[in-house]
Amino acid sequence: MAYLLDTNIFIESRKNLPMDVWTTFWSKLSELAMNGQVVSSVKVKEEIAKGYDELSGWIKEHVPAGFFLPIDSQDMAAFAQLQNWAMGKDFTDTAKNEFATNADAYIIATASARQMTLVTFEKSNPQRKNRVMIPDACAAIGVACCDLNTMLRSIGITI
Repeated sequence: MAYLLDTNIFIESRKNLPMDVWTTFWSKLSELAMNGQVVSSVKVKEEIAKGYDELSGWIKEHVPAGFFLPIDSQDMAAFAQLQNWAMGKDFTDTAKNEFATNADAYIIATASARQMTLVTFEKSNPQRKNRVMIPDACAAIGVACCDLNTMLRSIGITI
């Protein structure tokens, strides 16, 4: 099973697992990317590129060229389904607009269209109205979703 990584997996890991201290973690993540067990989306790459830093450099050096999946027509069909779901819910207009434009809806759609498990640090909060949470949107359209530790355990990675 392939796993699709959310932007926050990279950013929060960089903050909480510094590359110079958690070298085994970063090596394992690179290995998983190289063998195709984990991928991400071009939308995630765009978000990471907004803040050029150590993480951007690591990505250039440690993930293969095809790691960031382009958005295709099947992804866009799933994206439309996801937007229809969000628009029919009681989210604020701002939350709906952000969900239509940020990476979250695109990565959920990609995971749906390609039958992948989406990996995120976000937590479910179905009562939240000012933001569409990734786990809740995943559940709404039947996309598997888990956190980083669950993914690592599933793959059999220990650090």
